[in-house]
Amino acid sequence: MRVGIDLGTTNTVVSYIDETGCWNPVEFRYAGSRENPHFLPSCVAVRNGEVLVGQPALDYGMSEPNNVLRNTKYYMEDTGRVFTVGNLQMTPADAATYVLREVYQELQRQFPNESSFHAFVTVPARFEQSARYATKKALCDAGFQTDEANCLTDEPIAAAIAYSASLDGDKLVLVVDIGGGTFDLSLLRTCIVGHAVSPNRLQPVMWGGELHLGGNDVDEIIVRKMADAFLQESGVDLSMPPDSLAYTREEESRAAAHLRSLAFQMKQQLYMEGSRQAIACVHDLIDGKTLDYTLTTAEYDAAMHDLTARFNRCIRDIYTGTGYSIGQTDHVLVVGGMARERCLLRTLEGIFGAGKLIVPDAQTAMTLVSKGAAICNSGSRVHVDNRAYTTIGLLRKEGTSVVEIIKEGDTIEPEQVFRQLISPARADATMLELKLVEYRGAFNPSTCTVILQETIPLVGNAKRGLRALLSRKPQPPELELEVIFTEDKLLDIHIRQTDGTVNRLDVRL
Repeated sequence: MRVGIDLGTTNTVVSYIDETGCWNPVEFRYAGSRENPHFLPSCVAVRNGEVLVGQPALDYGMSEPNNVLRNTKYYMEDTGRVFTVGNLQMTPADAATYVLREVYQELQRQFPNESSFHAFVTVPARFEQSARYATKKALCDAGFQTDEANCLTDEPIAAAIAYSASLDGDKLVLVVDIGGGTFDLSLLRTCIVGHAVSPNRLQPVMWGGELHLGGNDVDEIIVRKMADAFLQESGVDLSMPPDSLAYTREEESRAAAHLRSLAFQMKQQLYMEGSRQAIACVHDLIDGKTLDYTLTTAEYDAAMHDLTARFNRCIRDIYTGTGYSIGQTDHVLVVGGMARERCLLRTLEGIFGAGKLIVPDAQTAMTLVSKGAAICNSGSRVHVDNRAYTTIGLLRKEGTSVVEIIKEGDTIEPEQVFRQLISPARADATMLELKLVEYRGAFNPSTCTVILQETIPLVGNAKRGLRALLSRKPQPPELELEVIFTEDKLLDIHIRQTDGTVNRLDVRL
């Protein structure tokens, strides 16, 4: 069985295409969200050594906020990050594995006659190599089957594929995907090839957005305003995260967790058409004190000023250097759990005009990405021109310069091959240090990300080192670096010695 998974910061959504070709979302009957069982909260908790996932983890976290872990997608690129939750230590990839394993087990419960489950999982277009590799590893560790070459799809691309039948051909489309933690943008051209009636080719033009910008940031604004009001009434400050060491009493930590759970309800009220205010009322929030708070839409809009400015900047920046202007955009497709965020929609309307916005209903907006992943996994006829969104380079001269293998913005066809010959600095060298880095913008050795570091023996050169030194024209052995850029934007790397000796290093990131 083939499925598509939108592994979100806040919620995970899963879809599949049945034998009739119809799309179906998966309902999580055990761990699904109480508000909508099609959503699995991307949340992990530990209770007496037992790992809880989804709604049970959220419920347990209300009483034991120090033993719950959420929003780990934020840190997927940080391979050294380790969280302590309960009596266990987890990396972001470990947390993703637990969430994906719950997905796998739910599929087993609902489809017991299926022998295996093959999955495509979506990731932000901004994800670097380390985060893509961690996501793919988590998918495999959870029990899913994957193609050797491809199992990852960019979230905005998946949304565009899912909606492609409703788009016209030869159009410039901006996909805006905003969830709990990420603000992901992709600028695409839609093309019709052959006798197709809807776009069957997507050409990425540029990407943009921020990895740490989404519904969680909105929640913090609402929580801060509620906490400030409650502080004035009660003298108790609940503005900090529930697991903050600043709390001296467990009751305060629980009250802070309850306060944060109200943010979702407040947003739902504010985003209703014609809404003028949202109300939160909780009796005996802590020490017999009641929270009774009203947030007007005008107050909310004013509080969102800084986030609105970030939305505006990201949207305008994506057009820089593309050769396209904002006015040439034909459609703006808005998807994700925060697709109806009022300040974002007002920003988009101000930039593009309301007539260009495509905003599906709330359920569709939250499931469109997983639907696109399921379509990809079922043999979609929509072809996506691949693109390297970051610069990949070979570090040389003790890390002070770089030889570009793939440059940011280059158009890359799937399975395109890049080759580079590498020679050691000394003819008698027996080892060669190889380091590949990833970065955006201008190269900076202090901020680039190391994606591969290997010490490679030069086969046969140890014995002839003296001869090479005595030779008038010593010829150091050369290595050939071969980089294959796969469809899921994970590098397939091969290293060979060019003088005929056997020296091959295959690295699949």
